[in-house]
Amino acid sequence: MPIQSSPFPHSKPRREKIAILGGGMASLSAAFALTDTAALRERYEITVYQDGWLLGGKGASVRNRDAHGRIEEHGLHVWLGYYENAFTLLRRCYEELGRPPGAAIRTLRDAFIKHGAIVVGEQTPRGWEHWSVNFPETDEWPGDGRPLPSPAESLRGATLQVLRYAMDWWTQWRGGLPAVDDVAGQLRGLLKHVLTLQASLLVGRAARALADNVRSLLDRLRSLARRDLETDANLRRLWIVLEYSAVSLIGILRDDVFGSADDFEALDELDFSDWLRKHGASEMTVSSGLVRAFYHLAFCDGAGAGAGLALLGMIRMFTSYRGAIFYKMRAGMGETVIAPLYEVLRRRGVRFEFFHRVGSLELSDDQRRIERVVIGRQATPKTGEYHPLIDVGGLPCWPEQPLYDQLVEGEALARHGAKLASFWSDWPHVEQRTLHLGEDFHHVVLGISLGALPFVASELIAASPRWQRMVEHVKTVRTVSMQLWVTTPIEQLASNASAPVTTAYQVPLETWADMSHLLPSEGWKARDGVRGILYACGQLGDGDDPVSVRDPRADDRAALEGFARGFLEEHLPHIWPGGADSRGRLRWEGLFDPEGRTGPERLHAQYLRVNAEPSDRYVLSLPGSQKHRIAPDEAGFEGLVLAGDWTRTGYDLGCIEAATMSGLMAARALGAPVSIVGEVPRRRAEPRVELPRYVDRPGEMALRAPYMMEEVSMTALVLRARQGALSALLDRYLNNPARGHVRYVPAAPFVVLAAAFAGRAFSGDPEHRRLGYMPETDVAFWVPAWAMRPGKGRLIPERLVWFLPHVFVSTGAAAAAGREIYGFPKSVVDVEARRSGHALDYLSVVGEVLARNTPETCGTRARILEVTRSNAAPGPLRSVAEVLGEAMRPLDPSGAWASSMARRVTADEVTIAFLKQFRDVQHTDRACYQAIIEAKASVRTLRGYGPLPGTFQVRWGDHASHPFSADLGLEPGGQEALAATWVDFDFGMESGREIFRADGDAPSVSERGRALSNVG
Repeated sequence: MPIQSSPFPHSKPRREKIAILGGGMASLSAAFALTDTAALRERYEITVYQDGWLLGGKGASVRNRDAHGRIEEHGLHVWLGYYENAFTLLRRCYEELGRPPGAAIRTLRDAFIKHGAIVVGEQTPRGWEHWSVNFPETDEWPGDGRPLPSPAESLRGATLQVLRYAMDWWTQWRGGLPAVDDVAGQLRGLLKHVLTLQASLLVGRAARALADNVRSLLDRLRSLARRDLETDANLRRLWIVLEYSAVSLIGILRDDVFGSADDFEALDELDFSDWLRKHGASEMTVSSGLVRAFYHLAFCDGAGAGAGLALLGMIRMFTSYRGAIFYKMRAGMGETVIAPLYEVLRRRGVRFEFFHRVGSLELSDDQRRIERVVIGRQATPKTGEYHPLIDVGGLPCWPEQPLYDQLVEGEALARHGAKLASFWSDWPHVEQRTLHLGEDFHHVVLGISLGALPFVASELIAASPRWQRMVEHVKTVRTVSMQLWVTTPIEQLASNASAPVTTAYQVPLETWADMSHLLPSEGWKARDGVRGILYACGQLGDGDDPVSVRDPRADDRAALEGFARGFLEEHLPHIWPGGADSRGRLRWEGLFDPEGRTGPERLHAQYLRVNAEPSDRYVLSLPGSQKHRIAPDEAGFEGLVLAGDWTRTGYDLGCIEAATMSGLMAARALGAPVSIVGEVPRRRAEPRVELPRYVDRPGEMALRAPYMMEEVSMTALVLRARQGALSALLDRYLNNPARGHVRYVPAAPFVVLAAAFAGRAFSGDPEHRRLGYMPETDVAFWVPAWAMRPGKGRLIPERLVWFLPHVFVSTGAAAAAGREIYGFPKSVVDVEARRSGHALDYLSVVGEVLARNTPETCGTRARILEVTRSNAAPGPLRSVAEVLGEAMRPLDPSGAWASSMARRVTADEVTIAFLKQFRDVQHTDRACYQAIIEAKASVRTLRGYGPLPGTFQVRWGDHASHPFSADLGLEPGGQEALAATWVDFDFGMESGREIFRADGDAPSVSERGRALSNVG
């Protein structure tokens, strides 16, 4: 919505109102990002609407004041060491909170403890056995905003880890046998090859060749070790780790996951176990505790999980953690995470409307926007504002029930025992409120979880096939949890004294953790006799059960108590043998019970929970379901953005990190400048517009994207240019046509003249691939530019793009496809080239030119540009980074921009910006189509690159049709190149996307465009 001007000259412009529906981690993350600066707080007025008295969603926890202030959670919450976005947000929250010295939890490091001990359960013919793993810990901590390792770095590191593990395993087991000494030689050869190989080369044919070598080695080792694997449990476990790691590596290499687009999503059609089988994993590995542990931690045992997401999660879990693989909270999640966020947001001016249950979102008559939000108010704060927190041991905490003395209806609520946070609550609303677009909100952030959407967003689902597919294919599952307070220290009960997280046991209580470190933060006295705390959690069902129309929790709890009794009697002695009597049966008196009950009755003093509420159900990542999720910025209705771990973020796992990323993406969609660590490229949703099918003709030149270029040899020459001329060029061809929607600025005072010779150019579309290929030569000027976004009162670079104002090609097919599909300004020319190895010795481009622009000027063929090389080198070879640093030093003394740009120049992909337009047939001074397009060119195979010696002289004619000097700020007639480099590679030109598209009238400037204009 546009900001309305005020009739009063000194009044502030009206703030945009944002209604955030739901108070889970994604919603709070969005609110945090949207209020992160004074300018944002001036711009936005934010209200969070939450039913009941608790924030936190599936991360909520309470303190039970009737049970010594003990913590009662939704489940077992353990953070992983690669949750950079969640840790960064929480670190900044604690810094802003500024608790005084001596406070219980002052900083992020006070809030968590590191944990590296994991035990995986294995069910064997001998019964349950323990597989203990201790992951190394370091002094590092997550949360400083540093990027995760790049996909190529992770792949190279994983390859080395697999090969080194194989070498250690082989040396320990059979490395000394002379009959098979060549195995060690094969391992050493592969290690040497990978150590000398650049990470970016692990794509395409090189990746497949490496995968074949690893497969050959794995098959050889398996054939030699098969007999011993059946009898030696320790050797079998080591082999499972080796085979799992090697097969994952083989699959990643063969499926080209880290190729052009880091495309994990393409693998999600297969279940993770099936994908492992596809690439050669044995049933011993697929059914092992190592693989089952993932299914149990993600609550998807029996339902399945997309292979891409499972791989991404495993890679990050094992290769990207900082400090420790796990982090346990020193108190409940409610007081460790949610309460500090609430306190900071309230200080920033965010308003919280507790006891407000969202009933429905209602659309406008044309079904294009959110027009109304219907909300039921459950209770009335006496003072107009509800203050939800209580003090427990110096920590602000959430109570187990509302603070009735603050509510007008408090006494009635206490008598009724109303469960205000329950979907099935029978407490009548005291008022129905309707929020109206333009009056109560301008934007809506829908942060209510997926299970509740059929009830609150039924109009949106009915109006949108995408929403229908999402609620049909993205499933949720009930979960259960149990917390036990015991009278014996856990180290005396457990077989492992390092307080492990234990998983892959019997469902539905398959994951256990020793949480005795929470004893100091709970209100126990020594005389109470509580010496340890155990948490357990798991899934109930497999996601096929719909949300019940009646409250199932009583039946679920009875079933859970019955199962818990049987589980504790039958299975707990395997995990905690010190809790069993001499006959191997559970000693029930080991459970704390202040009422002194006996036997299984002591379960009534523990905390058992069934998460069956629609919003409490865990969102699954089933095979084939990720493509049906909707991204936070692609809700499809004006004024609506989405937030939650159910949205499409590229990292679509049900966890606190995914929720945080989704909230940050929602804030970014509303204009907040945010940085998201480890953001995964995601496929964009198909446009809503129905386009007519293109009519192909015989001999068609404009083939379908992607375009594949193989056997490419390119020479790139860096030429100094005038910054002012480049700014004018970008304004003329990009910024002015975009009318403020997007802004590009020169990245540096230089351009690159690139000459690329491709042996094979063809369509990557399966149908058009059969039409054949052509050789192609391209010669073009490349202008580096930053696409900008609004920052703190100024524009800051968001992404590096390249603009190509002059492009010359050797074939009509290249010109037709480039112009029609993308908007390349291509001309067909004659190219003469002479090369010595990788070096370009001579280049001549001849084509049609107009010497002057007069009515009497006749077009003719002439030389457009020429490149000559002399072998006399003016000095030592310089890298691209050195040339960039020298060129940009007057503009950027720190060198930060030059360094950032150098990293992007040498990356595996580049983004190209175009002005695509077609002249109207009737109004010939107008465009019938005009858009700003961006498309990626991604390296598929990189065979080599390096600097070129010698001096390169570039000359161009003084033609009015090719005004290089005026357009690009180059010297008249020609100049010497600052640096030269060669590259041999294959690449693909991907489909593009419209950044801006003009309609028949002057388009309205978006909020982003207005911000760009204001600070630009």
